Amino acid sequence: MRYAAPLLLVLSLLGAEIATAQGPPKERQFVYGINAFTWKGYAGALSPSTARTIYLLAGHPSIISPRETLVYFWPTTGDYRADWGSLDETVPGTLELFGPGAQPERLTRVKYVLQYPEGPGGSQSVLYTGAEAEKRYQAFLEARAQFRDALGQYAEARRRYQEALDRAVVAHQRGAKVVLPQPPREPAPFLLAGTEIHDGFVMNLPAGRYRLRLRTRDGRGVPGSERSLVVFTHRRESVGFTILPERRWTVPEPADDPAATVYARPDQVVYLQPFVEREYSDLAYTRLENPQSREGRPGAWRWEYVQPLQMSRLEVIRGKTVIETVTRRPFRVVQMSGEALGYEVVEHHGGRPPDFEGFRLSIRTSASLLRLVDEQGRPLAGSARLIRVPRSGSSRALFLIPFIPVALGFTVASWRRERVSRIRRERPPGWG
Repeated sequence: MRYAAPLLLVLSLLGAEIATAQGPPKERQFVYGINAFTWKGYAGALSPSTARTIYLLAGHPSIISPRETLVYFWPTTGDYRADWGSLDETVPGTLELFGPGAQPERLTRVKYVLQYPEGPGGSQSVLYTGAEAEKRYQAFLEARAQFRDALGQYAEARRRYQEALDRAVVAHQRGAKVVLPQPPREPAPFLLAGTEIHDGFVMNLPAGRYRLRLRTRDGRGVPGSERSLVVFTHRRESVGFTILPERRWTVPEPADDPAATVYARPDQVVYLQPFVEREYSDLAYTRLENPQSREGRPGAWRWEYVQPLQMSRLEVIRGKTVIETVTRRPFRVVQMSGEALGYEVVEHHGGRPPDFEGFRLSIRTSASLLRLVDEQGRPLAGSARLIRVPRSGSSRALFLIPFIPVALGFTVASWRRERVSRIRRERPPGWG
């Protein structure tokens, strides 16, 4: 019996481990699946019963889809997630949209697809609805099948080419005159990606506050379908820059605040890419991407890049004089060979597409002002940026900083001793 207690402890620990391995408890729940338009693409999000406010951008189509799924809490991120693989059912009904008017607007369900012309990791995504969605989806399936066939044909042609090349090598070794075969051309990469056809409600509304509710065909409200809807827009529009340091071009740095100063090292080479930018509420934009997020800051604002700005000229000004005009150029990144690992950025001169485009700028040792100008030389509002190069004077004075409190204390102590000595000297005879 002396082993009973340890055995029970081991069994309880194993039971707890098995329960953990089985995953968190799941609850069948009504949710809204959201594909919200953002300037980075369409953000897939979930609105469970705990997140009763949905945020969308004004003037851009987004999709809201009433679903039933299994919802569970994920403690790592502190939010609720959906187990779509186990349960993903469409909840039928009509979506009622309550706005400023007295009567709600009744929205009809439509089919939609999302497609990514530059691939799943690309920045571009396009929403197609209705008949266009079915047309685009069929075109995607046909293009994918054609690419698959082209790959098969290329593999066969490559095999025949390799056999012909082997025969040519053998013939050459025997002294025969041979003509080397031409290698087959590999098909262009197939980048297009997309979702299957789904259904939902298109939301493309002006800024304002709304309410949502799903009603069944017999007019009853679906429990748990009530949501608040906040449709928001930008406060300001300006010009932002992405700065790519030559030695760290894979780590771009934003310069989105028009009033901020950009600091750089002397003789540093950077590449600037301009963007149209808009300023949004930080709280609203954070919950646009994730309705369950608690990271948005009330009362704070953030800049979002909307689209690349196709300007061709950038001026560098010192004082009131334009000292340099930089033109926009394409560049490519070349891997360095040999023992010197790394890469270098060189100007692109044709062939494959460039890796990026921008303005190449060599930073001088004094402050300067940058601004974009149009073809007539007129400055573009919001594009001015002040660049400063911090002075790199002698650092010897830094070693004196720790001794300042000591010197100050020594000075105060000396002054007090001198003051006490003077008082004693000036005392009248017989005093104290």
